Amino acid sequence: MNAFRIVVAALPQLLLLLLVGARLDLLGGFNRTDAGFGVVVALFILTPLAVAALLIVEVVRRRKHVDQDRRARSSRMVALAIFLLLEALAVNLWILTQVRMH
Repeated sequence: MNAFRIVVAALPQLLLLLLVGARLDLLGGFNRTDAGFGVVVALFILTPLAVAALLIVEVVRRRKHVDQDRRARSSRMVALAIFLLLEALAVNLWILTQVRMH
């Protein structure tokens, strides 16, 4: 479960890092290739889905806990999942505002 949390938490940061690196031309032209565009599109689609799955899993895990200490910890994990979902949606919205139609 912890590995899933780490991977899902890293996805929005990876997408943001890829976009900032492309904007500052730190990727050595990777962003101008088909592979670079494919990675951006895959992360664009995968990130909100994975974070939404994490949110669902954390809510289900929180409902199963009866003990107060475990419930408090799981409440923080739900809050973290909500924050990550909002971050992923904000990054995707920023990407959509940067798209130019020709």
